[in-house]
Amino acid sequence: MKKKWTWESIVDVLIREFQECKYKKGEKMPSENKMAVRFGVTRSEIRKAYERLKELGYVYSMQGYGSFFSGKREKIRLSMTDQSFSEKMSALNLHFETKNIGCQKLRDDSLIHSMLDVDFSEPVYKITRLRILDGEPAAIHISYMAEDLFPCIRDDGASVTSVYDYIHNCGYVNLHSENTQITVSSLSKRERALLEIKGYAPSLVLTCRCVTLPSRTVVEVARTIYRSDRFIFEI
Repeated sequence: MKKKWTWESIVDVLIREFQECKYKKGEKMPSENKMAVRFGVTRSEIRKAYERLKELGYVYSMQGYGSFFSGKREKIRLSMTDQSFSEKMSALNLHFETKNIGCQKLRDDSLIHSMLDVDFSEPVYKITRLRILDGEPAAIHISYMAEDLFPCIRDDGASVTSVYDYIHNCGYVNLHSENTQITVSSLSKRERALLEIKGYAPSLVLTCRCVTLPSRTVVEVARTIYRSDRFIFEI
């Protein structure tokens, strides 16, 4: 029976061909008409496939000239160690920057309070940062921290770019990550906007608690949303 192609399966085939070096960097991609004939689908399916490849960074377009292969994208291997994100990127010699995009008091979240081991009445603050690699948004890092352990967090939170360093500067050392969970999730509208992704796109979400040793004081609950096209996790 003849295979019925969808734009999703076409994307998978083209990515595999990119990885197999069947296209050269800067090479013009076949037109929508030619691709439609190749896969036996409508042009709209090819258009969707090309849009997805643009979102993933494999293809770029030039108005009036068509679509072009931007070059094979190597995923960043991210090890699950207790180093900060900045230290990991520096070790890989990658150009990166972090932007603080907000600090706000958390409203009514019993799960976060439970994970932080604090009473529900204890003020908890949410600090959000955007991680940028080679000029491209790559991850959103969200930290939840209790005011009881960080009395100045309300005032300091909006300027913190490295929570890891902030925790150390507040006197908490011997940090260890625990209860680490990795899930695949769809992005919210705001998350897609921050990561500059159009349409539906899956993401890798890493959630963990940061504790001090040997006291096991929970100093942070972290949730990091990674673009799935940029990272591979090493457990």
